[in-house]
Amino acid sequence: MPALELLWNTIHAGGLLDRLIDVVDILLVSYIIYETILFLRGTRALSLIKGLLFLILLLWVTNPLPTFHWLIQQVLLPGVIAIVIIFQPELRMTLERLGRGGPLRRAFAGLGREQSSRVIREVAAAVAEMSESKVGALIAIERETGLEDIARSGTRIGARVSAELLQTIFFPASPLHDGAVVIRGEEILAAACVLPQSEAPYLPVSTGLRHRAAIGLTERTDAVCVVVSEETHAISLSVDGALIRNLDRVRLSERLHNLLEGGGEPEGRARRWPISWRRPGGGR
Repeated sequence: MPALELLWNTIHAGGLLDRLIDVVDILLVSYIIYETILFLRGTRALSLIKGLLFLILLLWVTNPLPTFHWLIQQVLLPGVIAIVIIFQPELRMTLERLGRGGPLRRAFAGLGREQSSRVIREVAAAVAEMSESKVGALIAIERETGLEDIARSGTRIGARVSAELLQTIFFPASPLHDGAVVIRGEEILAAACVLPQSEAPYLPVSTGLRHRAAIGLTERTDAVCVVVSEETHAISLSVDGALIRNLDRVRLSERLHNLLEGGGEPEGRARRWPISWRRPGGGR
């Protein structure tokens, strides 16, 4: 105990503790700023924040000019309020992402390696077959964030995942084909579900409804969405608001294994995936 007390007094007397606290403080602030920039990149909020920073700089520069300085002050406060009102969807999305870190159990965490591999195999087989048959599809796979509200918008299925059942659901003559399938663990939870559409400004006008819905859901949750374009028949994967186009069966399986089994694609990395628009269109 005397030795520990002596060490503590030495650290405190030398100012080392204060320096350590300062370093931790700077690192935390830098990390928050870095993550905020990554989150805002590609959204309309970034342009408005740049304008707000310009006003703050102008406020500081025009301090010797009382009338102009007062005018800038009157503009600044309504600008902050406007950010909260105009970008309410983005703020809600941020809170939803923060809520993912709770004590919720991943749907695939309770599955054995053989079971999760079987689900991935069935999904990849169904998607590859539908791509060959020129049939559109949209499949949402639940992870930590629950998709119960999405499932309630469709028709309950409650059946074991199989390639044949997925193809039957998305068959054009099926009453359930127009919408998304939600998968939880080994179960097809529901079909004909309605997903939120993305309003991201970087999406081309030609982006189809299925792709916008997949991006919209993965912007708000940590779900993984698989899309088959009805027009181009291309297979795409969406996670954390990013869209990977033109995948084949093998590459799709590899991505799904990394995302759903081993956690080899962490959320931060997924967010930085490039969005491929090599192939125009994208269909419904």
